Amino acid sequence: MSLETDMSSLPRVKAVSAAKAPLTLKVEWADGRRSTVDLTGLVYSSKHFRIFADHPDKFRQVKPVNWGDGIGWENGLDYSANTLRTLADEQLPMPGKYLLLFEKQRSLHIEETAHLFSVTARTIKNWRNQPELPLTVCIALRQFEHDPTLFAAHYRPIEVKPRGRPKEKRSA
Repeated sequence: MSLETDMSSLPRVKAVSAAKAPLTLKVEWADGRRSTVDLTGLVYSSKHFRIFADHPDKFRQVKPVNWGDGIGWENGLDYSANTLRTLADEQLPMPGKYLLLFEKQRSLHIEETAHLFSVTARTIKNWRNQPELPLTVCIALRQFEHDPTLFAAHYRPIEVKPRGRPKEKRSA
């Protein structure tokens, strides 16, 4: 892969504005996607961005910088488009159907998935039908996708015993 390919695949911000919710941005990407990104966690966990907790009016004065490579504020703080896209993607809700897809891609049966998340098989069945998975499950699934070694570190195969009565042995 060439550097040009890498550079062209990086996300770029076309437009950005403050949303109605505090410390949240509306982002329009150069590829046409739109995101709402909540920066509350960044603001309260960073000594540099913490200034926006006390001055939300300054937070609202955001704009794209460096031809869309990021966003910036009047006080000189900036944030890369790539990291902003990661935040946006991480905050997207994940439907239960995604869990089922995850299981199919890895040929997992319900008992293995239940063991992976330290829950019962019934909980897994319920999650599969939910419009939105619990946050901790979303985080784990995204990390398993991102890092197969993490999945391998926690996956344990489980032998599934056949259900029902054992078949009678016929004598000859």
